[in-house]
Amino acid sequence: MVTISKFSKENVRYRNLLKRRSSSSAEVEATVKDVLQNVKEKGDEALYSYMKQFDHVNINEIGLFVSEEEFARARDMVSEEFKESVKRACANLFRFHKRQLPKGFTEEYEDGVVLERRYTPIDSLAVTVPGNMAALVSSLYMNLIPAIVAGVPNIYILTKPRADGTIDEHLLYVADYLNVKNYYKISGAQGLAAVAYGTETVKKVDVIAGPGNNYTQMAKKLLFGEVKIDFIAGPSEIAIIADEAANPTFIAADMMSQAEHGTGFEASTTFCLSETQAQKIKSEILRLCQENHLTEATKRSFENYGDIFVVDSIQEAVDAVNAIAPEHAELLLDDYEGVLSQLTNAGAVFVGAYSTEPVGDYFCGTNHILPTCGTARFSSGMSVSEFVRGYSVIRYSETALKKNADYIVQLAESEGMHAHALAVKVRK
Repeated sequence: MVTISKFSKENVRYRNLLKRRSSSSAEVEATVKDVLQNVKEKGDEALYSYMKQFDHVNINEIGLFVSEEEFARARDMVSEEFKESVKRACANLFRFHKRQLPKGFTEEYEDGVVLERRYTPIDSLAVTVPGNMAALVSSLYMNLIPAIVAGVPNIYILTKPRADGTIDEHLLYVADYLNVKNYYKISGAQGLAAVAYGTETVKKVDVIAGPGNNYTQMAKKLLFGEVKIDFIAGPSEIAIIADEAANPTFIAADMMSQAEHGTGFEASTTFCLSETQAQKIKSEILRLCQENHLTEATKRSFENYGDIFVVDSIQEAVDAVNAIAPEHAELLLDDYEGVLSQLTNAGAVFVGAYSTEPVGDYFCGTNHILPTCGTARFSSGMSVSEFVRGYSVIRYSETALKKNADYIVQLAESEGMHAHALAVKVRK
């Protein structure tokens, strides 16, 4: 189920892990291209037709938007325990994300020159969130709260409705709690095309964010440039670095937390210092899977990308994890400070025995929308900055322009940009 092996850079399992990437078939791409083009050209006609074909709902019958009555019913249906959990999780996210708001500044120079950096929220956002297989309530508030903090005035949500036209009450409660009431009953590539291009009844937006299946991710990829997207999400992953004192039960459970997503492409990896420790971790995985009926849910991912590597040193583990650049990294070490400063390639780093990855997935206040499949080498997770745009303001005085005109002209003419140079010369 899980493979134990001696680590080396040439280890076949390790090389396989490094090559793991998110991908979609040519068939998926061709299908999505057709969907996008048809919705772009035919608007609601194509959108509603695809919702019948793919999601088996008639938008004319169920309504395009969630009604206020449906929000009210959701408030009645969910438990008080769920409401309290949402309240506390959202409070944590608001607190952490408010610290991320970028601050503008003004620099005043000699000769009356004033340069500014200003920030403004984007105008509109569409968040896609699955709701048919599993209602991803955490993904919903993880996407919404940074945008709300940024001050985005127009936020829309897209979810596939059930066959009867309803949407999971937990998702509706979160949207209602955060006062985002523009909730479309559309989904998939057709839904993203509608919000990217606009239709007779669907508003065009500036940014699309949120998780989804291969068709949704391909649509985001193809729509980039028409709108901004967050990023192309791949399957989940975790890499754990553990010393001999680390609790094997904790490690096993954390590896299982990623494997249970169940596509078979999730990666759960641990680096430890001895064969003895590795065997303890594997035994705990087998025990916990059996006792909690999770063997089938985790089997495919563990077989494909479930690894416990025995390393000669913690430094060797750090270098290996930096090369993987995982979505989640955990440091289960007594002495973690030096390691933390060296572990630079990860979407989020969880430190200590009680900083289990689900703390970040649901509650503590950081964002769980993170780069996957090695992209943490060059990209960051979701933050408020995704929903603001910065721009500069230049106030150049006559004195400053005449003082620096010759330099500007020289630089412009060196590029052959004679009209640029002229725009300065006429002011000398």
